[in-house]
Amino acid sequence: MNAAMLLSRLEGVRRSGDGWRANCPNGHAKARGSLSVTEADDGRILLSCFACHDTPAILGTLGLELADLFPERIRDPSPEARQRARDAVKRSAWSAALGVLGREAGVVLLAARDMLAGKALPPGDVERLALAEDRIARAREVLA
Repeated sequence: MNAAMLLSRLEGVRRSGDGWRANCPNGHAKARGSLSVTEADDGRILLSCFACHDTPAILGTLGLELADLFPERIRDPSPEARQRARDAVKRSAWSAALGVLGREAGVVLLAARDMLAGKALPPGDVERLALAEDRIARAREVLA
């Protein structure tokens, strides 16, 4: 499977950095735009939802399995090759988390400017600020 095939099964897909963002098909309350999809240079598909963090359930909802995210098994079973694979997955998760931090920091900055100007935040903005805080906290967990 390639990223285009996976993206065709998702809703709300849009480009984001080196990958895409989409609505998580898991049906949780914060599904909108929480799913990050990136295709690695070696063809692996890196999938992460910053709201539910449940990749197996996401794949199940789409009728897929974890193995569908990989073009083929790692041919080199050496400890070094396995470590390189783990490091690549970690770097991808870090990259996605940093992208989330950048976007959500912008939301926080806009709210802070309005508050500094003495403006009261409307309820929708307060909810969006709470979502930004939640996404920042989850991104920090990935980076920790």
